[in-house]
Amino acid sequence: MQSLLSTISCASWLVYATRATDEDAKRVMNLILKIKTDRVDAATGTPLVRIVIERIAAGLADDARAVFGGHPMLVPVPGASLTKPNTVWPSRRVCEELVRQGLGDDVLAIVRRTTAVSKSAGSAARPPLDQHVRSFTVQPSLVPPSRLLVVDDVVTSGTTMMACAIKLAQAFPGVPVSGFSLARVQSAGNPTRVLDPIIERVAIAGQRCKREALT
Repeated sequence: MQSLLSTISCASWLVYATRATDEDAKRVMNLILKIKTDRVDAATGTPLVRIVIERIAAGLADDARAVFGGHPMLVPVPGASLTKPNTVWPSRRVCEELVRQGLGDDVLAIVRRTTAVSKSAGSAARPPLDQHVRSFTVQPSLVPPSRLLVVDDVVTSGTTMMACAIKLAQAFPGVPVSGFSLARVQSAGNPTRVLDPIIERVAIAGQRCKREALT
């Protein structure tokens, strides 16, 4: 598969440690699972995704905040299944709360699944990059964006995010595309910190993608 992109930068804030034994890491895992279903705080009725993003955004350093510079339009990553009315779209909720904090100009939900794929998380047969790309379509945008930020709730390898970025690069040639995820997967051990804003690189590696440190 030929692509206009081979790598994108991807910022993330929290560590989703799937085999953690540390209590703080377990709490983050539980919190992310609740965000995926748009649960609310029992005491206030406030969506948990709003509370988390609001609190993290309030303490962001300038370099972490710079990821949202340049007036990006935030594009939520679709789920593995076809989007249905009145269902939770976690990455879109992340986008909405980021915009609420002034981190992005608006939500541009223009990438949609036209063919369902197997869920990547916990799947032994994860869909390859080209299958993701073929399963997506980009809807026309009335106003051409100046910058696009592909947003997910959790990034594992970055394959789905990269597929979205490829489709957007094809639809909007010359428009910068990068990524953001509320949390990133750590598959072994306990994280040094559960709140650890960083920027990584998502790179095409054969049929899928991999996350790697920026050098």
